[in-house]
Amino acid sequence: MPKKTEQDIWYKPKQYPHIGIPSTNHNATISYIKNEEKVAVHSFTPFIHKVISTSRYRKEYNSYGKLKNNGKRVNCGAKNRDIYYANHLDSNIYAYYSYLLHEDYETILEARGLTDVVTAYRNILLNSEQIGSKNNIHFADEVFSYIKNHSVNDKELIAITFDIKNFFPSLDHSLLKKRWCEVIGKESLPEDHYNVFRNITKFAYVEEQHIFNLFSNKILVRKNDGKSAFKSVERIEHLYNKKAIAYCPMKDIHTIRKKGLIRSNKHIEGKLRSSGICQGSAISATLANIYMLDFDEIIHKKISSMDGIYRRYSDDMVVICPIHYKTEIIQLFKDQTKDIILDIHEDKTQIFHFTYDNHRLVCKQEFNNKLTQYSINRNFEYLGFSFDGENVYLKTSSLAKYYRKMKKGVRRSKFYSNTINNSTRGEIFRKRLYKRYSYIGSKRYIKYKRVNGTTNQWQPDKYITNWGNYITYAKNAHKIMSKHSKINSQIKRHWKNLNQEIQRPK
Repeated sequence: MPKKTEQDIWYKPKQYPHIGIPSTNHNATISYIKNEEKVAVHSFTPFIHKVISTSRYRKEYNSYGKLKNNGKRVNCGAKNRDIYYANHLDSNIYAYYSYLLHEDYETILEARGLTDVVTAYRNILLNSEQIGSKNNIHFADEVFSYIKNHSVNDKELIAITFDIKNFFPSLDHSLLKKRWCEVIGKESLPEDHYNVFRNITKFAYVEEQHIFNLFSNKILVRKNDGKSAFKSVERIEHLYNKKAIAYCPMKDIHTIRKKGLIRSNKHIEGKLRSSGICQGSAISATLANIYMLDFDEIIHKKISSMDGIYRRYSDDMVVICPIHYKTEIIQLFKDQTKDIILDIHEDKTQIFHFTYDNHRLVCKQEFNNKLTQYSINRNFEYLGFSFDGENVYLKTSSLAKYYRKMKKGVRRSKFYSNTINNSTRGEIFRKRLYKRYSYIGSKRYIKYKRVNGTTNQWQPDKYITNWGNYITYAKNAHKIMSKHSKINSQIKRHWKNLNQEIQRPK
């Protein structure tokens, strides 16, 4: 029986509750997943579906770029994302086949000269003098640095950002299957690969709230001694603190089915679904990348011939090139996305000009395909940062979101301090707020614990580990972008603002 090796880095014991008790025999689980015959006939458990809703507050502009509402941010409604997560065994099956595909995909990227083009969902190492991998901060910094280094007085550059409409729900199944075969070098999918493909494109699922309601009186939780027990959990938000490991044993899948809770996405409007993969599985990101393989190659070659660069981070794409190619590039993206049965979200396409004014590189944004009197001082936004031609900042919407969360967290702490019925009534737990929203909690540390049932396998203890907070992210971004970063000046008042919020009358 094979043991976990460095080649099994894809395998990760899961912590969230699902259908079925997590395996404690990790070697046996790895052996099962690597057995092609078993995966070929494996019966996948329904996904659990939930909707992640994110509030959006934005400044509004008229068609000429003039600010509306006196520059105040307005509520643009919530952005909802459908997330489907698999049970523990299925999730690692997806992770393993994602790993297999990714190995071949990386080889193809290198052969086609695309290693710098595709940036999302890949482990791109830093240079030999540094330890670790690149993230969105590095990718944004590379684009901003390219603009600064390639802008000269007689060469006006433009940055064009594109967004694909409904990316994951629009991936065509036939084209995805074709790309999958190309990546693994087969004319047709082997039976094990096909079973994974079939379940990621046409799958069953259960609503998270429904399964919680069904089993809330007997949720499986992990006790301090490592053993499991059934326990009642009042609210779905309490599952984490109660150390829930499963909604129910696998045998209770029959109860879920009898209650009519299992739904299918196989059909849409009475027809067999021909597009879309679930977002949230361990293989979804890899499949999205291989789907775009030919598109990336065509766009990269064309933009390179124009003396520019093309980068894609998932469904967010950017081109930097001389201005006279603008019309040709916009049409190129429209044509090539149609060839892969996708559409550009035209309302989200943005065009920025970079020119020198009094020996200073400035950024101007187009409105209605032209520059207006309001185009000046509009920053180019990319991967959570904004760039004015000289300096880099955190996106103002990102910073505003951090402060909204801070205020909400303080208000919640004050509310609970007045409702709790013990000796601490009326006291605010400042240390908890400082850890969550200030520089005090920005230092990362990880404590590991032994994986149950093993003597030499370890995993982070999620109850003690601190991954940092928003200030951690901001400081890291400032360090990476130090040559042209103004990020530290944006967050320098966070400590004062936090304490003012805490001291504000209730």
